[in-house]
Amino acid sequence: MNHDILNIEQATEFLGVSEKTLIKLLREEHIPARKIGREWRFSKEALIHWLASGDSINYINQNELYMVSEDTPGISAALFDKIKEVLTAVKDHGYNIKAILNDLDRDIVIPENATLRISYKQKREVEKLEFKIYWDLREDSKLEANQKCVPTGR
Repeated sequence: MNHDILNIEQATEFLGVSEKTLIKLLREEHIPARKIGREWRFSKEALIHWLASGDSINYINQNELYMVSEDTPGISAALFDKIKEVLTAVKDHGYNIKAILNDLDRDIVIPENATLRISYKQKREVEKLEFKIYWDLREDSKLEANQKCVPTGR
C-alpha cells in the first residue's frame, strides 16, 4: 500500500486532529483532498504544502470583513476610567464610533436597538473581560465584494 496517499483516518492521525475537525477543514479551509467514490483521499505531500503555505493572521481574521481596533495598555483603574471616557465620547457624538476610532473611513452610528454582551474568556495564556455592543448589519454598511479587510491593532 502506498503510504503517501492517506484515507481520512490516516489523515487525522497525520495532522493530529479529530475526524470532526478534519471534516470542518474540508468544508471551510480548502484543504487539499479528493473524494473517490464515497471516500476521501489525501496526499501527504499536498497536506504538508497546505500547512506550510498557511498564514495564521489570515485565519484569525477571516471572519472579520472589516476591523479597526485600538489597544490601550495600562493599570486596571485607569482602563476603567478610559472605558467611561470612550463611552461618553461616543454618546456625545450621537453614538458615532468614528469619534473614538480615527482609522474608520466613514461614520458608523450605533442604532437605537443594539445588544450588550459582557463575557469572560480564557484563551491560551490570556484572560479577557469583553464588553461588546452589536447590532444587525445595515444595508448602508455592507462592504462591496472587492473591498478587503482593514485590520489594525495598536
